[in-house]
Amino acid sequence: MNIEQFRGTRAAHLPIGKALRIAALTLAGVLARPPAAAAHANGIVADSCEGCHGSAATPPDVALAADPETLNPGDSITFTLTIRSPTIKVGGAYVTTGGIGTLQALPGEGLAVNSQGLTHTAPKPASNGAVTFRFGWQAPAKPGAVNVHVAVMAANGNNMPSGDSPGLGDFQWVFGCTATTFYVDLDRDGFGSKAWGTLLGCAGDTPPAGFAAADGDCDENDQTVHPGATEVCNMKDDDCDGQIDENAPPVQMWPDGDGDGYYTFQTGTPKMSCGNLPGYAARAGDCDDRDPAVHPGATEICNLKDDNCDTRIDELVRPTCGVGWCARYSRSCDPADCVPGPPAEESCNSFDDDCDGELDNGACPSGMVCAGTQCVAPSGSGAGGLGGGAGSPSAGSGGSGAVTTGGVGGLGGGAGSPSAGSGGSGAVTTGGMGGSGGGSRSRSPSSDTGCAVASVSSGRPGGGGRAVWWTAAIVAVCCGLLVLRKAKLGTQLSRGSLARDDGLRKPAELRSCREQVNCFLGVQPELGRRAEGGR
Repeated sequence: MNIEQFRGTRAAHLPIGKALRIAALTLAGVLARPPAAAAHANGIVADSCEGCHGSAATPPDVALAADPETLNPGDSITFTLTIRSPTIKVGGAYVTTGGIGTLQALPGEGLAVNSQGLTHTAPKPASNGAVTFRFGWQAPAKPGAVNVHVAVMAANGNNMPSGDSPGLGDFQWVFGCTATTFYVDLDRDGFGSKAWGTLLGCAGDTPPAGFAAADGDCDENDQTVHPGATEVCNMKDDDCDGQIDENAPPVQMWPDGDGDGYYTFQTGTPKMSCGNLPGYAARAGDCDDRDPAVHPGATEICNLKDDNCDTRIDELVRPTCGVGWCARYSRSCDPADCVPGPPAEESCNSFDDDCDGELDNGACPSGMVCAGTQCVAPSGSGAGGLGGGAGSPSAGSGGSGAVTTGGVGGLGGGAGSPSAGSGGSGAVTTGGMGGSGGGSRSRSPSSDTGCAVASVSSGRPGGGGRAVWWTAAIVAVCCGLLVLRKAKLGTQLSRGSLARDDGLRKPAELRSCREQVNCFLGVQPELGRRAEGGR
């Protein structure tokens, strides 16, 4: 019997051995092909998702509830994060406390601990228009406050960034003290403004840098303007009482050609006054006295003009491109003229140096994690046991994590094993590595991801169950081919039609089954097994 091999309109007869080899290798190649991966489907460390996703009309509603609602220093609490949107099909999240306390990933919630906080391990399906994530947090031993920052994504499930709804939220609690509010103080004049943001803290504590205990500043860009300041004649509300130049002594005013309240030169005849004197101004600095839209303090727009008279043209308003260190402004007001800069080597600095959209990934040597600006060795990590072999009734269990690093989960049992390895519990900065799933013909359900706790931000949960099945299929095909080939080789050797090897190298036909598989997969023996979860 022959099998026909078609090439265009012509057919040729092919021996069955060669035909089986080609068909089997084709099948193995199809089975071994990895599934298409969605970019960052396992979540990344990013303060906002807006740089990669967007275009939806409205942001999602973001809520964070605590159980219990109050706690004391050292206590543990469970947070429930809810992402709600009319268009949500799947959701994701990044959660950070800025290093305050201990974030913990809870089993089955789809979050993993990494060097900066928590990220989702895979997009989570929505239910009734919402996606929820639960996670744990343990308060420090001393009284204080925590700000839980969340960056969320309400995605429409089309596997593209278009139409998604990114959102942000900051949720604050105090523990072990009476709460007080601090206000953002951009100009460092001792008065803040709640319009720019607030931060909870403990009563009696010194305000953090950039915050003030007093509210009411009406101009955070000018440290001479704040409640209680002296009112002067300058067309501004210096003391933030809602009035301009009230009871201010008169000053010398100069001709103002465009009537925008600023003069260019002290020319002409000045007048003494304070207030609205048509054609005169008390403030200098106008760089174009013919255009009332151009003067100090004006809003800069992209128009090839210096609108705010700071000697710079279109600063900070030109189109941008690139992310992280590669971010650049366009040379003009045309986005097409923008060229991203070159990436740099990633370092531990809470910044995206290599421009891949992730912070500090790969910045530290193996076995270390990035904490702020330093690579530190994780402490208290427990290693999981090895899973049982083929037919073994048990699997390895993961070690328990402590302080900064979770345990590494056990490897799942081999083919025929009834259970998979269990992952270690996650802790402060790095979660335990999830155990890989059990092999084929498992007698009880096993999770492909083991314990849903991934290692560091670039880690992914193991794909044990599926990986073992694909590998088993490839091994069976390759070994079957090897048996057929060796049978044919034996006949050739007996007839003297094939010269024996000279000892310098092994013919491909005589390699072991393992070597055949490694050769087919492109795995070099000295490299060993490829790490699961890599990109």
